[in-house]
Amino acid sequence: MASFDRLTESRWAYAVLAGLVFLLALPGLFALPTLDRDEGRFAEASSEMLESGDYVVIRYHDDLRNKKPVAIHWFQSAIVAITSGAAERNIADYRIPSMLGAILAAVGTMWAGTALFNRRAAFLGALIVGTTLLLTTEANIAKTDAAQCGILVLGMGALAHMRAGTGGKWHGVLFWVCLSFGVLLKGPIAPLVCFSTIAALFLWERRLAWARPLLYWVGLSLFCILTIPWYIAVQIATQGDFLSEAVRVDLAPKLVEAAEGHSGPPGMHTAALPLLFWPGTLLLIPGIWLAVSKLFPSRRNKDSASTARSATAAAWEEREAAAWRFLACWIVPSWIVFEIAPTKLVHYTLPMYPAFALLAGAAADHWFSTNDWKQGRWLSLGLFAAVTLVLAIAPTPWVLGDIRADAASDFGALADRVAATWQQAWDSTYLWLWPTILILLAAGGTIYALVKKNPIGLIAGLVACSVVGGVGYRAVILPNQSWMLSTNASLSALKEICALPEGSQQWRASGCQGRAPKIVRAISFAEPSLVFELGNKITLPGESTPVIPAIAEDNRPAWLINVGDADGKKALGELVQAAAAADRCIRLARRFAFNYSNGDPSVLVAAVVEPGGCPSGATPPDLRPSTDEEDADAPELDR
Repeated sequence: MASFDRLTESRWAYAVLAGLVFLLALPGLFALPTLDRDEGRFAEASSEMLESGDYVVIRYHDDLRNKKPVAIHWFQSAIVAITSGAAERNIADYRIPSMLGAILAAVGTMWAGTALFNRRAAFLGALIVGTTLLLTTEANIAKTDAAQCGILVLGMGALAHMRAGTGGKWHGVLFWVCLSFGVLLKGPIAPLVCFSTIAALFLWERRLAWARPLLYWVGLSLFCILTIPWYIAVQIATQGDFLSEAVRVDLAPKLVEAAEGHSGPPGMHTAALPLLFWPGTLLLIPGIWLAVSKLFPSRRNKDSASTARSATAAAWEEREAAAWRFLACWIVPSWIVFEIAPTKLVHYTLPMYPAFALLAGAAADHWFSTNDWKQGRWLSLGLFAAVTLVLAIAPTPWVLGDIRADAASDFGALADRVAATWQQAWDSTYLWLWPTILILLAAGGTIYALVKKNPIGLIAGLVACSVVGGVGYRAVILPNQSWMLSTNASLSALKEICALPEGSQQWRASGCQGRAPKIVRAISFAEPSLVFELGNKITLPGESTPVIPAIAEDNRPAWLINVGDADGKKALGELVQAAAAADRCIRLARRFAFNYSNGDPSVLVAAVVEPGGCPSGATPPDLRPSTDEEDADAPELDR
């Protein structure tokens, strides 16, 4: 442990944490396709902001998006402007602010922890939060949560240092700056966490002198300067609609009912914690157990401590108790709010994960220092093993096969063909049982290190679990579930008949030459990930009857139609009839996908109308022949 302690005492500890989170997030950053629906909407809005040059009003496909504040769009636009540019539609670039937020969360957790415990406990807590399944996953999604977590941890660290007596007025300034970015990222969440912590501490301790740096005028002024102008500007630009819609349409419904179908009973977040905190689950129960024992000591412990401790020891115990109170007040009030709220998504409680991680880090440090771990050891081990088994069994061929078969059954008479097609796509990855084997090996090594009381082995095991489990899911398992990636299926169908819109990044990468549609008209399908991929080259569902434009306007008009929907099926029939009436050839390509966003089966048909009739049994020479085995028999209609 000597070399490990030297690392934690040096400045390199922060660099190691940053590098670790970067490496854990990097594979998923590139491997995961654009996710529906929030990520697609956030990325598309940022892209439109960059293209329009309007950094005040948030728009999604030219409509106002008056839901979340603007900061994440500023961050994403800035990164994309430096890297690829909006035209490239590279989702990895839009995820960089989330990855940086996750890195800041880990580094900020250590900084906050140094005000509460020793540096070893702080480093262990930071390492635990940096490897958790939830934070490392949010680091790969282009939305607000990872960035907010990073900013908020920095603000809570400033509070911790002020309360420990190691901070001054500039820590107060840092708190207000972080709070301003928190408000610009996700509205009331950052104030809820920060001020509920301060209020709970005051009610518990009946003292608030430590918070005097928060009254320093520079911090308050910066908060107003950074936060208020944009809200005024967006209110003026949207004629007062932004705050009205953000509160009335987005926030208020989540407080009174389960908005957008995201319901859950009280206790859902607590039930999900062992899974989302994995692999830190192994130290979670000891951390909570130790916190409770320190906050509420038994009478026997109080009596023995009062007779045997010196004044120095008593002062140290009070400092340690103050640290546990801070973490308890960080977690409990906000956690109760999220458990009571009827709308529940698993990432809502992410701002409290650094506090849980510091509890776990302090417990690990206690074990490393005293070689004593009796309370909750086997319960924690059992919980860790149970979660590991769930994560290891889920990607086995049999479980995935059952899931795919169940989804394919929704396609009715086509169920067997759809299931066989999906099975063939999965078999082509040759993953077999390797993800399961690697997860079990990493977890087994971690458990072995725990039983043998090997601290370094335990730390290495937690990192290994995060690599083979978290990275395995994000970079290997999920990206290869082609059956549930409806946007990828849509793009594949459009590519087969060279119907990707001219000028789009997808068209440039397709290899199609010659004529290209000006735009794709979507009917009964409007997933934000597809909107992001095609940008302003797609129109969303609006027309009830397809109208073929004049050749001069668009000589190869294209449609993407979900014929699994009754309106889509009707629209395809009308399009075929319109092509026949105009004596023009229509080409079709079909794909089957399970839309995980709404849980519906999608039969996606790409259609393109040629300027003339189809040559008998021939494919126009300037069109690339199909290379997709699934739809080699896609119909070609001669009219």
